[in-house]
Amino acid sequence: MFTEAKRAVRFVFQYFSANLQSAMEYRGAFLSQVVFMFINNLMLLFFWWVLFTQIETLNGWSFEHVMLLYAVASGAYACQALLFGGSFTLSRAIAEGRLDFYLALPKPVLLHVLISRSAASAWGDLVFSLAIFALTAAPSPGLLLAFLILIFAGGVVMTSFAVLANSLSFWLGQSEQLADELIEALLTFSLYPEGIFSAATRFVLYTVIPAGFVSYLPVRILTDFTLVHVVLMILFALGLALLARLVFYLGLKRYESGNLVVINATE
Repeated sequence: MFTEAKRAVRFVFQYFSANLQSAMEYRGAFLSQVVFMFINNLMLLFFWWVLFTQIETLNGWSFEHVMLLYAVASGAYACQALLFGGSFTLSRAIAEGRLDFYLALPKPVLLHVLISRSAASAWGDLVFSLAIFALTAAPSPGLLLAFLILIFAGGVVMTSFAVLANSLSFWLGQSEQLADELIEALLTFSLYPEGIFSAATRFVLYTVIPAGFVSYLPVRILTDFTLVHVVLMILFALGLALLARLVFYLGLKRYESGNLVVINATE
Protein backbone atom coordinates (compact mmCIF):
# COMPACT_ATOMS: atom_id res chain seq x y z
CA MET A 1 0.00 0.00 0.00
CA PHE A 2 2.84 2.40 0.84
CA THR A 3 4.45 1.68 -2.53
CA GLU A 4 1.18 2.38 -4.35
CA ALA A 5 0.74 5.65 -2.46
CA LYS A 6 4.30 6.66 -3.31
CA ARG A 7 3.67 5.93 -6.99
CA ALA A 8 0.45 7.95 -6.90
CA VAL A 9 2.21 10.94 -5.35
CA ARG A 10 4.98 10.74 -7.94
CA PHE A 11 2.37 10.50 -10.71
CA VAL A 12 0.59 13.62 -9.40
CA PHE A 13 3.76 15.68 -9.27
CA GLN A 14 4.88 14.52 -12.70
CA TYR A 15 1.63 15.84 -14.15
CA PHE A 16 1.88 18.98 -12.01
CA SER A 17 5.36 19.66 -13.36
CA ALA A 18 4.26 19.05 -16.94
CA ASN A 19 1.25 21.36 -16.56
CA LEU A 20 3.44 24.08 -15.06
CA GLN A 21 5.99 23.81 -17.87
CA SER A 22 3.17 24.02 -20.41
CA ALA A 23 1.80 27.18 -18.78
CA MET A 24 5.27 28.76 -18.63
CA GLU A 25 5.73 28.41 -22.39
CA TYR A 26 3.77 31.65 -22.73
CA ARG A 27 5.18 33.58 -19.80
CA GLY A 28 3.48 36.86 -20.66
CA ALA A 29 0.03 35.29 -20.66
CA PHE A 30 0.88 33.26 -17.56
CA LEU A 31 2.02 36.30 -15.55
CA SER A 32 -0.96 38.36 -16.67
CA GLN A 33 -3.35 35.65 -15.47
CA VAL A 34 -1.59 35.45 -12.12
CA VAL A 35 -1.60 39.22 -11.62
CA PHE A 36 -5.23 39.57 -12.69
CA MET A 37 -6.37 36.86 -10.28
CA PHE A 38 -4.38 38.44 -7.43
CA ILE A 39 -5.98 41.83 -8.10
CA ASN A 40 -9.44 40.25 -8.42
CA ASN A 41 -9.11 38.66 -4.98
CA LEU A 42 -7.74 41.89 -3.54
CA MET A 43 -10.75 43.83 -4.82
CA LEU A 44 -13.14 41.36 -3.18
CA LEU A 45 -11.32 41.83 0.11
CA PHE A 46 -11.38 45.60 -0.37
CA PHE A 47 -15.18 45.66 -0.11
CA TRP A 48 -14.96 43.96 3.28
CA TRP A 49 -12.38 46.53 4.37
CA VAL A 50 -14.83 49.31 3.46
CA LEU A 51 -17.53 47.59 5.52
CA PHE A 52 -15.28 47.19 8.55
CA THR A 53 -14.36 50.87 8.50
CA GLN A 54 -17.96 51.40 9.64
CA ILE A 55 -18.24 48.55 12.15
CA GLU A 56 -15.79 46.83 14.49
CA THR A 57 -17.08 43.27 14.26
CA LEU A 58 -19.73 41.31 12.39
CA ASN A 59 -21.32 38.76 14.72
CA GLY A 60 -17.94 38.07 16.30
CA TRP A 61 -15.92 38.30 13.08
CA SER A 62 -13.34 41.08 12.75
CA PHE A 63 -11.65 42.22 9.56
CA GLU A 64 -8.59 40.15 10.55
CA HIS A 65 -10.81 37.07 10.66
CA VAL A 66 -12.17 37.87 7.20
CA MET A 67 -8.63 38.32 5.87
CA LEU A 68 -7.73 34.91 7.25
CA LEU A 69 -10.93 33.49 5.75
CA TYR A 70 -9.92 34.77 2.31
CA ALA A 71 -6.39 33.43 2.73
CA VAL A 72 -7.69 29.96 3.57
CA ALA A 73 -10.45 29.86 0.93
CA SER A 74 -8.24 31.15 -1.90
CA GLY A 75 -5.49 28.75 -0.85
CA ALA A 76 -7.88 25.79 -0.87
CA TYR A 77 -9.18 26.78 -4.29
CA ALA A 78 -5.59 27.10 -5.56
CA CYS A 79 -4.81 23.56 -4.38
CA GLN A 80 -7.84 22.25 -6.25
CA ALA A 81 -7.21 24.22 -9.43
CA LEU A 82 -3.46 23.62 -9.59
CA LEU A 83 -3.34 19.97 -8.58
CA PHE A 84 -6.79 18.66 -9.55
CA GLY A 85 -7.98 21.01 -12.28
CA GLY A 86 -9.71 18.19 -14.12
CA SER A 87 -12.40 18.26 -11.44
CA PHE A 88 -13.92 21.33 -13.11
CA THR A 89 -14.57 19.61 -16.46
CA LEU A 90 -15.37 16.09 -15.28
CA SER A 91 -19.10 16.37 -15.99
CA ARG A 92 -18.53 17.26 -19.64
CA ALA A 93 -16.00 14.45 -20.02
CA ILE A 94 -18.56 11.97 -18.69
CA ALA A 95 -21.49 13.23 -20.75
CA GLU A 96 -19.49 13.39 -23.99
CA GLY A 97 -17.80 10.02 -23.57
CA ARG A 98 -14.35 11.54 -23.12
CA LEU A 99 -13.13 9.12 -20.46
CA ASP A 100 -12.01 6.59 -23.08
CA PHE A 101 -8.47 7.94 -23.13
CA TYR A 102 -8.07 7.41 -19.38
CA LEU A 103 -9.74 4.01 -19.36
CA ALA A 104 -7.19 2.75 -21.87
CA LEU A 105 -4.23 3.56 -19.59
CA PRO A 106 -2.91 1.57 -16.60
CA LYS A 107 -3.46 4.39 -14.12
CA PRO A 108 -6.31 5.10 -11.67
CA VAL A 109 -9.01 6.66 -13.86
CA LEU A 110 -10.31 9.25 -11.41
CA LEU A 111 -6.89 10.41 -10.26
CA HIS A 112 -5.68 10.62 -13.87
CA VAL A 113 -8.67 12.73 -14.92
CA LEU A 114 -8.30 15.08 -11.94
CA ILE A 115 -4.60 15.81 -12.40
CA SER A 116 -4.73 16.03 -16.20
CA ARG A 117 -5.53 19.75 -16.06
CA SER A 118 -4.22 22.71 -14.11
CA ALA A 119 -5.47 26.32 -14.06
CA ALA A 120 -2.50 28.67 -14.44
CA SER A 121 -4.48 31.61 -13.03
CA ALA A 122 -4.74 29.78 -9.70
CA TRP A 123 -1.10 30.67 -9.02
CA GLY A 124 -2.49 34.15 -8.39
CA ASP A 125 -4.84 32.69 -5.79
CA LEU A 126 -1.96 30.89 -4.11
CA VAL A 127 0.25 34.00 -4.02
CA PHE A 128 -2.69 36.01 -2.67
CA SER A 129 -3.37 33.36 -0.04
CA LEU A 130 0.19 33.30 1.25
CA ALA A 131 0.52 37.08 1.18
CA ILE A 132 -2.69 37.71 3.14
CA PHE A 133 -1.82 34.97 5.62
CA ALA A 134 1.61 36.52 6.20
CA LEU A 135 0.03 39.95 6.77
CA THR A 136 -2.62 38.59 9.11
CA ALA A 137 -0.83 35.99 11.19
CA ALA A 138 2.89 36.91 11.12
CA PRO A 139 3.47 33.16 10.89
CA SER A 140 6.21 31.05 12.39
CA PRO A 141 7.49 28.07 10.38
CA GLY A 142 5.19 25.78 12.37
CA LEU A 143 2.14 27.96 11.79
CA LEU A 144 2.95 28.23 8.09
CA LEU A 145 3.16 24.44 7.85
CA ALA A 146 -0.21 24.15 9.61
CA PHE A 147 -1.68 26.66 7.17
CA LEU A 148 -0.39 24.73 4.15
CA ILE A 149 -1.82 21.49 5.52
CA LEU A 150 -5.19 23.13 6.15
CA ILE A 151 -5.48 24.67 2.69
CA PHE A 152 -4.54 21.35 1.13
CA ALA A 153 -7.22 19.63 3.22
CA GLY A 154 -9.67 22.33 2.13
CA GLY A 155 -8.62 21.74 -1.46
CA VAL A 156 -9.34 18.03 -1.04
CA VAL A 157 -12.81 18.89 0.26
CA MET A 158 -13.46 21.18 -2.72
CA THR A 159 -12.16 18.59 -5.19
CA SER A 160 -14.21 15.79 -3.63
CA PHE A 161 -17.35 17.93 -3.69
CA ALA A 162 -16.68 18.76 -7.35
CA VAL A 163 -16.30 15.05 -8.16
CA LEU A 164 -19.62 14.30 -6.44
CA ALA A 165 -21.36 17.15 -8.27
CA ASN A 166 -19.90 16.22 -11.65
CA SER A 167 -20.59 12.51 -11.18
CA LEU A 168 -24.30 13.32 -11.43
CA SER A 169 -23.72 13.16 -15.19
CA PHE A 170 -23.48 9.39 -14.94
CA TRP A 171 -27.16 9.34 -13.94
CA LEU A 172 -28.56 12.62 -15.31
CA GLY A 173 -26.66 12.90 -18.57
CA GLN A 174 -25.65 16.44 -19.50
CA SER A 175 -25.63 18.16 -16.08
CA GLU A 176 -22.57 20.36 -16.43
CA GLN A 177 -24.48 23.53 -15.54
CA LEU A 178 -25.86 22.01 -12.35
CA ALA A 179 -22.40 20.84 -11.31
CA ASP A 180 -20.91 24.27 -12.02
CA GLU A 181 -23.61 25.95 -9.92
CA LEU A 182 -22.98 23.60 -6.99
CA ILE A 183 -19.21 24.18 -7.17
CA GLU A 184 -19.74 27.95 -7.42
CA ALA A 185 -22.05 27.83 -4.41
CA LEU A 186 -19.38 26.08 -2.36
CA LEU A 187 -16.75 28.68 -3.27
CA THR A 188 -19.12 31.62 -2.71
CA PHE A 189 -20.24 30.50 0.75
CA SER A 190 -16.60 29.83 1.69
CA LEU A 191 -15.88 33.55 1.25
CA TYR A 192 -18.54 34.80 3.67
CA PRO A 193 -18.05 34.93 7.46
CA GLU A 194 -19.76 32.08 9.25
CA GLY A 195 -21.25 34.50 11.78
CA ILE A 196 -23.71 36.04 9.30
CA PHE A 197 -25.60 32.76 8.80
CA SER A 198 -28.37 31.26 10.89
CA ALA A 199 -27.93 27.97 12.73
CA ALA A 200 -29.93 26.10 10.08
CA THR A 201 -27.81 27.55 7.27
CA ARG A 202 -24.62 26.67 9.13
CA PHE A 203 -25.81 23.08 9.37
CA VAL A 204 -26.19 23.01 5.58
CA LEU A 205 -22.75 24.59 5.17
CA TYR A 206 -21.14 21.83 7.23
CA THR A 207 -23.00 19.01 5.47
CA VAL A 208 -24.68 19.46 2.07
CA ILE A 209 -22.41 22.27 0.85
CA PRO A 210 -19.31 21.81 3.04
CA ALA A 211 -18.04 25.39 3.02
CA GLY A 212 -17.47 25.02 6.76
CA PHE A 213 -14.67 22.54 6.13
CA VAL A 214 -13.14 24.66 3.36
CA SER A 215 -12.70 27.86 5.35
CA TYR A 216 -14.67 28.23 8.61
CA LEU A 217 -13.14 25.33 10.52
CA PRO A 218 -9.57 26.01 9.28
CA VAL A 219 -9.91 29.64 10.44
CA ARG A 220 -11.08 28.41 13.82
CA ILE A 221 -8.11 26.04 14.04
CA LEU A 222 -5.66 28.84 13.19
CA THR A 223 -7.17 31.30 15.68
CA ASP A 224 -8.20 28.96 18.50
CA PHE A 225 -6.38 25.64 18.10
CA THR A 226 -7.96 22.47 19.45
CA LEU A 227 -6.96 18.91 18.60
CA VAL A 228 -10.63 17.93 18.22
CA HIS A 229 -11.08 20.39 15.36
CA VAL A 230 -7.91 19.16 13.64
CA VAL A 231 -9.05 15.53 13.82
CA LEU A 232 -12.52 16.50 12.60
CA MET A 233 -11.02 18.39 9.65
CA ILE A 234 -8.78 15.50 8.61
CA LEU A 235 -11.48 12.85 9.02
CA PHE A 236 -14.03 14.85 7.04
CA ALA A 237 -11.62 15.55 4.18
CA LEU A 238 -10.61 11.89 4.03
CA GLY A 239 -14.18 10.65 4.33
CA LEU A 240 -15.49 12.95 1.61
CA ALA A 241 -12.63 11.92 -0.70
CA LEU A 242 -13.50 8.25 -0.20
CA LEU A 243 -17.19 8.96 -0.78
CA ALA A 244 -16.40 10.86 -3.99
CA ARG A 245 -14.24 7.99 -5.21
CA LEU A 246 -16.98 5.46 -4.43
CA VAL A 247 -19.67 7.47 -6.22
CA PHE A 248 -17.47 8.06 -9.26
CA TYR A 249 -16.62 4.38 -9.72
CA LEU A 250 -20.24 3.37 -9.16
CA GLY A 251 -21.20 5.80 -11.89
CA LEU A 252 -18.38 4.57 -14.11
CA LYS A 253 -20.22 1.27 -14.40
CA ARG A 254 -22.95 3.18 -16.24
CA TYR A 255 -20.50 5.03 -18.49
CA GLU A 256 -21.09 4.82 -22.23
CA SER A 257 -17.95 5.05 -24.33
CA GLY A 258 -17.74 7.80 -26.88
CA ASN A 259 -15.09 5.94 -28.89
CA LEU A 260 -12.86 9.01 -28.66
CA VAL A 261 -9.48 7.34 -28.45
CA VAL A 262 -7.43 10.45 -29.23
CA ILE A 263 -9.68 13.07 -27.66
CA ASN A 264 -7.13 14.03 -25.01
CA ALA A 265 -4.68 15.14 -27.68
CA THR A 266 -7.22 17.16 -29.63
CA GLU A 267 -9.25 18.93 -26.95
